[in-house]
Formats: sequence, C-alpha cells, structure tokens
Amino acid sequence: MKKRWQWMNQGTGALLCAIMVAVSVSPVAAAADTITLTKATTYQTIDGFGAAANKPVYDLQHNMSAANQSAILDKLFLNSGSNAGLTMIRWEINPFKLSEDPSGIEISYCGWNNCTEDWTTDAHQRWFADQALTRYSPMQFYAVPWSPPSWMKDSASVKGGHLLAAKYPNFASYVARWVEKYRNDFGYNIRWLSIQNEADYENTSWASARYFNAEMDSVIGEVDAALTATGIRSQVKLTAPEATSENVAMNFLNNMPTNKGLVDYIAYHNYGNNNNSLYAETKPKLLTEYNFKDETNNLWNPGNTTYDNQQAVDLAVKIQRALTIGGVNAARGFFYWWSVGSNESLAQQLINMDTTNNSYTVSKVLYAMGNFSRVIRPGYVRIAATSSNPSLLVLGTKINSTGKAQLIVINTSSSDITATISGFSTTSTAASKLKTSATDNLTNMTDVTLSGGAFTQTFSAKSIYSFSEK
Repeated sequence: MKKRWQWMNQGTGALLCAIMVAVSVSPVAAAADTITLTKATTYQTIDGFGAAANKPVYDLQHNMSAANQSAILDKLFLNSGSNAGLTMIRWEINPFKLSEDPSGIEISYCGWNNCTEDWTTDAHQRWFADQALTRYSPMQFYAVPWSPPSWMKDSASVKGGHLLAAKYPNFASYVARWVEKYRNDFGYNIRWLSIQNEADYENTSWASARYFNAEMDSVIGEVDAALTATGIRSQVKLTAPEATSENVAMNFLNNMPTNKGLVDYIAYHNYGNNNNSLYAETKPKLLTEYNFKDETNNLWNPGNTTYDNQQAVDLAVKIQRALTIGGVNAARGFFYWWSVGSNESLAQQLINMDTTNNSYTVSKVLYAMGNFSRVIRPGYVRIAATSSNPSLLVLGTKINSTGKAQLIVINTSSSDITATISGFSTTSTAASKLKTSATDNLTNMTDVTLSGGAFTQTFSAKSIYSFSEK
C-alpha cells in the first residue's frame, strides 16, 4: 500500500496506473488448497440432528434448579448464540413399572391389566419434550423400546432375554398403542418407530432384549400390522434393525426373507465394524446412537481443552462420514446418545449434570453437533462438496426453495490450512461463520465476504467451521 501512495505522488501517469492496478485486483486471494460446492449435484434430504432423552432427563426435571433447567434446555435446542439447535429427540418406550424404577413408564391396556390404561407415567420425557417444543416447535421424535415388558419375555425380566413368540401380537399392539396415544392425543410428532434398541446385544445390567434374525423378521410383520390397524401406519416410519454396528445391521438386513420390504428406514449404531456395503442399501438411513464410551479416549474431561476438543473433532468426522458415504444412500440424520447425563465419568452425554452441587458442564461435543444442526436444518438437501486437501473434510447442503448453500469444514490436522472456497451463489455477498476449536465454542465469527460465490479462509488446527449463505 505504501508503494501505491508513492506512485500517486509521482504524477498523473503513475496515478492512472495505480488506479488500473487497484481495479484489476480480486478481493479473493487464491490459496493452494480448494473446496468446491456443486449445487446442481444433489444427494439425500437431511432429517436432522439430535440426542436421546431417556432416564437422565428425570434428574434434569427433579434434581436441578429451574434456572439451570432453562439454561440446559436452551443450550440443547435454541438455534441462536452458542446453542446447538438440535431438531430431533430419541425417546425411550421404557418397559419398567413405576414400582421398579421411579422413571418407569410402562402402560397398561386390554389383555394384561383389566382393560385399563395408565398414561400418568413417563412424566420426565414428556416434560423434556414439551420444553424442547417451546424452543423448536417442529421437533421430531424417534421412539424405541429397550425391551418389551417383562411379562412378554422368556426371562420374565426387562433385563436380557427374548420376546416370546406367543407374545409377538401383544408386543406389536403395545408399541402401536403407545405411538397412537403420543401422536394423536398428546400431539408429539413421533415420526419413527424402532423395533428394539441394539437387538444384537443382550445385557442383564439394563433393559435389553435379544433378537435373532428370524425373530426380527417376524416381529416387523406384526408391528406393521398393528400400526396399520390403528390407522397411523402412513404417519410413522418403521425402522430396523438398530444394531450396534453397520456390520451387524447388514447381517440382520441380509437375513430378513419375508418382511425387509416393510422397513421404511434402516437404523443403526456406530460402535465399530464399519461396513460400507450398508450404504448400497437404497432405503433411507438414520445413525441413531453414538458416543465415546467404547473408544480409547472415553472419559468425560471438558477441563482438558485439548482432550475435549479432540473428541469434538472426532465426532464431527463421524457425522461427516455418516452423511456422505454412499452418495444418495448416505444417512439422513445423526443422534448422539444422552442429551444430558448425571454425574457421569464417561463421555456419554452432551451436558453433564452435577446433581449434588446443582451445576452442569457442557462438552465441546455438543458444540461440534451444533456446527451441523445450527446450519443444516430438516429438509435441506446435501450437495456435492469436494476438498483438495484430505485433512479438510467437507459437507455441503442447500435450501431447495432458495438455492442458498451451507458448508461444514473439519480441519483434522494439527496445522492451520488455508483454502479457497467456491460454489456459493454469485449473487450473494456474505455468509455467516460458526467455529468450534480449542478456543471457540460454536462461536459466531464475523461474516465472510463472498465475491463471485467464493472466499478464502484459514482453518485453524483441529477445528470445525460452518458457513451459511445469506
């Protein structure tokens, strides 16, 4: 700049030359690395991002102050500030009776309790749902039983065992009636119904049930018939098999000779054993559970900024992989495990509550989810996004009605990387920017200026950026 002022002082000719140079300089300085969005190439529609309600929500309702309740709920569901803006809740159809567990929600109906129903239970999850709806009214709910009620099982317990074949119709009526009541009478948008949480995994420490392939195939048919009988089949997506890994999910799907066609969505968890052939399946998919409890780095330690930030980046990589592998057959949404946890030492929750001291701590994992859920809202469509640098992982979407694009960039390396981003609308002049890193928690940064749909950005080491075209 100093040289230009010197030229301008040397006479008219130099002044004209300086003006010509100034006009020809582009505001976007090209970098060696590039990221390119291609709006014309589209893939799956995104359903959203969320986490489970489940038992810890009971502690949020009963063992935290009203002020902390409000702050935690804002952090999870508001779409502003450094809040995550989650849009889905995974809801447990819990088989425990109140006499067995204070957060139990077992209902009763004709055939097993003198034709009476008790809908006064499940107060904690319904309270949580109501609070979420005040912050995001189009909230979508995913319902899943951890076990059938004990009287339906060969173990006579909700912990472990199998659903008895003679009780298949009872179980189907049980879950169908639950969904009907919660949708039609309580007004919750139960959009998905799963057959069973982790049907391949039997554990006697918590509610669980084991299904073999033939059992899963038969029960799917029974549940489909029960939903149809209640008149809500068209309103609810039946999901299966919700296995612990992609590999096990493929095993179930490959061994459903009769009723695989009744499955609307493939639901699965991501605890090891990736299997890319799952993404050759054309049915829509949801990754319905993931947390760090089974990983090498699995402790809850938000006080260690480096450790906490690495988990945030690792989660972002998991989400990016789920939503991009398989092209149009990639997953449409992602659920973390617990939305809140109580006095947990493992990284199973987005927010950890200390019920003894009425305090809470937010993990950077929540902010990592927010980098997706804040800018990619339900109904947005994934578009092609490519990166020349393998350390910069990318995910692009757009709003069909406006054509405006959104971009997530994850820098997985330990070094800063500068790249030129292109493919935003040439008529747009700016994009918002959110950042999560060792020093930022879903921070609203200064808008980037677009020139011809492009800009240059330096991505900090181990960071997540979200851009949304204005």
